[in-house]
Amino acid sequence: MKAVLFIICGICLANIVMATFIWPPTTKALGTPAPVVNAATLQGLDPWMVNERYNVPNRERTRKATLETLDKPWASYCTTEGHEFLIRAINYYYSQRGAEAWSYGHTYGEVARRFAVKAWTTPDDDRIERLMGETYSRGYFSLDELRSAARETLAAQLRGVHVSANPCAR
Repeated sequence: MKAVLFIICGICLANIVMATFIWPPTTKALGTPAPVVNAATLQGLDPWMVNERYNVPNRERTRKATLETLDKPWASYCTTEGHEFLIRAINYYYSQRGAEAWSYGHTYGEVARRFAVKAWTTPDDDRIERLMGETYSRGYFSLDELRSAARETLAAQLRGVHVSANPCAR
């Protein structure tokens, strides 16, 4: 048993010596990321474009599902099921937007984050934000019911909007 322990310690010590004294140090400046090489960059595109073939249809499905929810009659939000469906749709929409911007930014940098933010600013997104503002101002949901990502984004968007009623009060 002691022999096995000596062999393992010897291997560890040899690795430390190799890493410290034999392998040449890197000549690259620390903090400079290596250029991304993927299918998109090989075609002369920005590196994050490799994911767009998946993200574009996902954005479209998310917008479509959110608009279908927001286009329902407002009275449907007063039922337990309808209200939960509305809250889930709002949370999902804003979690997708935020996650994509965060992912692009942390993977590819600030330029990619701005690209993702711009990808979520279509006329349909403007309509979704307007409908959410109207639904909120009419009292069909409160910010406290939402997850933090949706709550923070909507709070900034709805700054100055006042709830005018509580239509579902019984």
